[in-house]
Amino acid sequence: MPELHEIASQVRRDILRMVHGSNSGHPGGSLGCADFLTALYFHTMKHRPESFDMDAREQDVFVLSNGHISPVFYSVLARSGYFPVAEMATFRKLDSRLQGHPTTHEGLPGVRIASGSLGQGMSVAIGAALAKKLNNDQTVVYSLHGDGELQRSLVGKGKPIAIIMHTIMGSGVDFMENDHNWHGVAPSDEQLEKALAQLPETMGDY
Repeated sequence: MPELHEIASQVRRDILRMVHGSNSGHPGGSLGCADFLTALYFHTMKHRPESFDMDAREQDVFVLSNGHISPVFYSVLARSGYFPVAEMATFRKLDSRLQGHPTTHEGLPGVRIASGSLGQGMSVAIGAALAKKLNNDQTVVYSLHGDGELQRSLVGKGKPIAIIMHTIMGSGVDFMENDHNWHGVAPSDEQLEKALAQLPETMGDY
């Protein structure tokens, strides 16, 4: 647990610096899901960043349905070895592979579906799980969904096993926590400095 806490702190730093650097993005929900995705990628999932392939045979699969929280997704992917940590500096920049919502056409390792159209991730996850079943592949498919998209029928009718998490918007930064105004607002220079002061640098900033 101490190691996961340290990684999550660095992931939160990455989120804030990415959104600040592009002056665009969604820090609130990304910060709120930092602990979950850190635990998933650095403890729970069976995956091989060094040999990423779209088929994911004998590897667990993660599907990000609420694609607007891409900063946290990009951070855990980079920190676990899917692509260079330094590439996070290109978030939402022209010609970057790290777009506001994850896409597949640029071939970014770790991203298996384009996401952002809310409510579609469950269908993709179930399709991937059925393919694994047909291939006698015993690995697991995980998907993450925001609370709003769970109200859409194609999600509500398709949940085989669901874990309901009570996350905190802006978790880890005191002036962002439980404040919906940080859903899609970038911190200023002063706010970034104040936020980073609350989060230990544990793996080295990009």
